[in-house]
This record gives sequence, C-alpha cells and structure tokens, in this order.
Amino acid sequence: MRSSAIMKVVLAVAGASLFSGCLVSENPILDETNGRATPIKPGAYIACPLSDDADASDCDAMIVFHDAGGLYRFEKEDEKPSLFRFRKIARRGYAVQTTEDSDDSYLYYYGQRNGKRFRLTMMMCAELPAALRDDLIANGDLASEDDDFETCVVNTLSGLTQAAKAYHRGNVGNDGAGSGEMVLELTPASDVSE
Repeated sequence: MRSSAIMKVVLAVAGASLFSGCLVSENPILDETNGRATPIKPGAYIACPLSDDADASDCDAMIVFHDAGGLYRFEKEDEKPSLFRFRKIARRGYAVQTTEDSDDSYLYYYGQRNGKRFRLTMMMCAELPAALRDDLIANGDLASEDDDFETCVVNTLSGLTQAAKAYHRGNVGNDGAGSGEMVLELTPASDVSE
C-alpha cells in the first residue's frame, strides 16, 4: 500500500510498524454522493504530527483545495497530491477517506474540527471496541483475515461511519497513552506565523 503525503508526515514520526492495524479498502467508500462535507477551508496549512517526540522539523507546509463535489486535494511541494473526502458523522466529527492521486487503495481517518484547526486520527481496527468490531465483521461491514486485526477492510458506508463514531465518542483503546495513535493536526499557516 502506497502512503500519501499526509501519511508520510505521520509515518516519519511514528514509524512504519504502526501503519499496520489501520482501516483500508480497495474501492472508495466515500464518493461525490456521500462524501461531500467541506470542513476545512481552502488555503495554506501547516501539518504537524502530534506525538511526544515530534518537533517543528516534523511539520510540513501544504496547500488545501476542494472542488464543488467535496473532493479535497492536499498538495505538498514536489509530492504527489493526496485526495480526501469527508462525511460528517457528528458535530465537528467526520469520517475521512484518503488516497494518493490515481492510487487504487484507500485509508480511513477520524477527523475533528476544532475552531480553525483540523485533527486527523488514523482509525485502527484493533482499537475499536471488540463488540462493535465483532458486529461489523459479522454483518460484513468490515473484514479481517486474522485474530489480531492487523488490518481491517472497510466494505460499507455503515462500517466506516460506525468506526468513526466510536472514535468521536472516545470509545477506542490503544496500547498506552497515545502510543498507538497516529494523529496529524492542520493549522492555518496564517495562525502559525502570527
């Protein structure tokens, strides 16, 4: 699976081994009919990973655009743009789908708007509440080939939105205080320079 520019920022800090366990799909779950939310204003942003060992050198400048159909392009200089779609699942909460331009694999985040800032948290299959995960797998909304839930394939919009709602409610676990979380915060560049 190829990673997008946003994922590269997170992976540089968190390490590639944490990439396993995420929610993925080969086909897009969000499209122009169900992923049209526009929670981020177009413009210049600074994207920084949120972790104890991250510093300013781990941040990247990017330009964010979106079209009338809700398709976002996150562009970083000299890199392939990342494409994003957002679906509102609660007040200030979003299910987020990303891929690289012309890629054929998709990765899912929980997104949360906080004022002008926007935080993206990679959704991890093993962190979902066991009862929810088991129900989603039994219903065919998610699929996993192993008992450790190394990777879960998202099959339906319901599977994606229910996972995002669990993150929104804070009903997810991890290996320790933020140790498994891969979180990226976008801050308008104008706010950073002030």
